[in-house]
Amino acid sequence: MSVWTNWDPLEEVIVGDCYAPGDLDWAITPELQSAFNHVLEETKQDLNNLTVLLQDLGVVVHRPRVYQYQQPVNLSSFSVDVPMAPIVPRDQYLVYGDTVYQTYTSMTDRFFDCRSYYDIFRTLFENGSNWISQPMPNLWPISDSRKWMENYHDVGRMVYHKLYAKHVLWHTATMFKCGEHLIANTQGPGSQLGLEWMQRNLPDNTIVSTNNDAQQNWGHIDHGFFMTDDDTVFCVDRSFVPRVLQNKIIHEIKSYFPLEKKQRIIRNFEHLLDESKGYEQVVSFDTNVLVVDPHNVIFCDEYSVLFDHMASLGVQCHVAPLRHNTFWAAGPHCVTLDIRRRGNKRKIINEV
Repeated sequence: MSVWTNWDPLEEVIVGDCYAPGDLDWAITPELQSAFNHVLEETKQDLNNLTVLLQDLGVVVHRPRVYQYQQPVNLSSFSVDVPMAPIVPRDQYLVYGDTVYQTYTSMTDRFFDCRSYYDIFRTLFENGSNWISQPMPNLWPISDSRKWMENYHDVGRMVYHKLYAKHVLWHTATMFKCGEHLIANTQGPGSQLGLEWMQRNLPDNTIVSTNNDAQQNWGHIDHGFFMTDDDTVFCVDRSFVPRVLQNKIIHEIKSYFPLEKKQRIIRNFEHLLDESKGYEQVVSFDTNVLVVDPHNVIFCDEYSVLFDHMASLGVQCHVAPLRHNTFWAAGPHCVTLDIRRRGNKRKIINEV
């Protein structure tokens, strides 16, 4: 196992999974069950189709185990009302070099998420990779967390630092793999103690701040831009690109996307997703893509003019529809986790 970038040739990957229709009927009022089960059915189909596409491209795919719960799980100071299925491995797990970094977030619905990936990570460990985990936190009750967040909500930012200042929490999707460095939103969701934990467990001077107001306000940075090789960046808007990548070849592609913004459809199901439903902010799931290698990129929607443009640059675009990507706040990058890419550790960022 070894991963140093988001674009070296992908050899092994985890594709997330979701509950099957009916699995959460115990948590849903009868009048909403049909609609929500429809979302689950199509999501499972889409994740399975993404798996097949990756296999056709020569990638070995692993899938997490979906555990069943029939009631809320009450813990010491909080309860997990509806444990979320392992749909978005990118948020809490980082594979960098030959190590799996497992973190915890403040999202109570993902507290048991690590159970689903245990067998995959254990096998990697048995085969010589390292696997380390943040200490298990004692979170706030979700009702208290929501109330506090509503009062502290600031220009779309997901700010957890004050509420969880004494907790070791981190979102690994705030980090972008770029050779010998990880470009990170150091002011994003998580805590400063969580950031310190990452810094202590990574080689010295690995983490580089985005130094970018747009990125710092987002939280996660795996949308808005992506790279296909050491020197090439595609972005919705140049302002979305971290400062340390501004000297690369930048292709601004916002003109290729539809003007209308997709609407979230979570209004009736907010109680099922806890904080993971996120907050309305500048988010481009159109560019939350999975780069299989410098010549193959997976999108979740068809953009024929953009695809023609990228083909002229030597990049073939593939489509793996995620019909409810805004519901789950995810694209092909979020619902996958690279665990092996063919490439070496190298200097990609010239100025830090």
